Amino acid sequence: MPLQSKPDSKLLSEKPSLAVPDISDSSLDWHSQGERRSLPVEAWRQWLYDSSSLTKLLIRKSAGDFRVEVLEEAWLLPLNSAVRSCFGPLASDHRFWSRKVVLIGDNTPWVLAHTLIPEFSLTGPLKHVLELNEKPLGEYLFSHPDLIRSGIDITPLAGNSWGRRSLFYLFGKPIMVAEFFLPAILD
Repeated sequence: MPLQSKPDSKLLSEKPSLAVPDISDSSLDWHSQGERRSLPVEAWRQWLYDSSSLTKLLIRKSAGDFRVEVLEEAWLLPLNSAVRSCFGPLASDHRFWSRKVVLIGDNTPWVLAHTLIPEFSLTGPLKHVLELNEKPLGEYLFSHPDLIRSGIDITPLAGNSWGRRSLFYLFGKPIMVAEFFLPAILD
């Protein structure tokens, strides 16, 4: 299952400041809603704590003018121990599939997203996420009625913005998704 990084040179040249934060970046201060020392203002809370499909919310907000641009798809080796432990006990050389995308509505980047999936999850029907290309992961995940979502963790970001992450379970296999909201989503 070799994947290669495939940056969209057009997007990167037009938006050079768009860099998707890494879920495993130890500088991110992930906390559950109950643990949060400082809470986001109400305008952010509606985006951060909504447990429905973000894809559907963005399609509705953009009146259908929505797309996904893939910035990077690659296999990664060990992540930081805090993130690895979320997936249960794994061998130190267990690989993860990483996908970084920009979610764009009304021709404006609204969300940067990073997905991590341990290699053992990419068996059976879940292997189809490797073929999504420019299709939204959320559309695929939420089309399955047996999808389970863990709680939502949030983190403050520079520029008065916020990110959230969840661990999903589909077909009994874990998938971690982090979504980093850009200020333009509030417009």
